[in-house]
Amino acid sequence: MPAPQNDRYEPLPGLLSLPGFLYRKLGPRGRSAVKVCGTLFIVAAIAATIVLAPRIAQSNRERKSEERREAEAALVARVRRLRAAQRPQRGRAEAGASRAAIVGELEAGILADARARAARGRFHGPPAKRVECEPLAGADASATRVAYDCIAVTSDLPSSESLPGGVIGHPFRAVADFSTGRFTWCKVSPRPGEGSISRKDLIVRIPRACSR
Repeated sequence: MPAPQNDRYEPLPGLLSLPGFLYRKLGPRGRSAVKVCGTLFIVAAIAATIVLAPRIAQSNRERKSEERREAEAALVARVRRLRAAQRPQRGRAEAGASRAAIVGELEAGILADARARAARGRFHGPPAKRVECEPLAGADASATRVAYDCIAVTSDLPSSESLPGGVIGHPFRAVADFSTGRFTWCKVSPRPGEGSISRKDLIVRIPRACSR
């Protein structure tokens, strides 16, 4: 009678343990071949790293340099556009006009300017419906020459129990000379996302004609 065969077998392990399982199944020659191949792979990887590392570093430097040049060019183009948008606009009230009339003429000029910019696609959102100007913080409202913070209002924010009402619109800076009836205004371009306008928020300084 032939001896019965042993039908027992070792089940395959999990994926992470599979390489060790297969290595144990190899004979002495197979294990030696695996060791030699592993050593050659490590040597080849080290050689490739030595050869390719300087090229990769150079490529990274060139890419960063190109990105920096593109960013600088984009900033120069943006500054040029902002300076054009902030170019001073001028007007004059009738001779002998009162201070209130001069400020009214100033607000009317800013409103017409804001609506014209919106019509040309320079302003996004709804067109301005009115302009509100207040003397610049710290300015003497009774002086002959007064600087104003103005906003071309596009939307009104309703008040609530916890928050006061407010407005949304396009900011302007203006100066009125009440001795001559002349006034000048400039569009203000704060950094995107800023909720308030201060000197440090501005990418391009307001022209002197619209400063204090």
